Amino acid sequence: MALRPLLLIIFLLSACASAATPPCPYQGEPDYAASAGCLAVVHGKMLVVGSRTGGVTPPGGKARDGESAQCAAHRETYEETGLDLIPRELVAVFDTGFHLYFCEIHAQSGSIEADVLEVKRGYWLDFTDFDKVRWRYPGQGERLYQLLQPQDQTDDIGAE
Repeated sequence: MALRPLLLIIFLLSACASAATPPCPYQGEPDYAASAGCLAVVHGKMLVVGSRTGGVTPPGGKARDGESAQCAAHRETYEETGLDLIPRELVAVFDTGFHLYFCEIHAQSGSIEADVLEVKRGYWLDFTDFDKVRWRYPGQGERLYQLLQPQDQTDDIGAE
């Protein structure tokens, strides 16, 4: 009986060790933050993960000691989705200190992996479905939706 849990632990550790994170592709001035993530958008859909603690959120997580925020966003996105994305410009810094970067999809990004241990699943959420999911944090969906709107469509209240 005790052999089964041990075999499961060995299997899980070997599965995690076999998928080494690709080197961070970010080139530029590094930012440093306790946590960071990627905002990736393709054809009106945003990359999200279903958190194991509940709710939907862009992929991301804690930075390692000495790791730039951009490389933390890259690594966490890879660990949670299997996608190898390129972090670009900073989009937002949330009140928690979380840094969110636009991340570029490229031909070698890969596809979303189904067997990721850190999250329930990763998927592309259509913009029209933002109000149909439960977001991990209050107000997160509205804030992300606003960030994704073209700058020339913002309301200039009182400007004439």
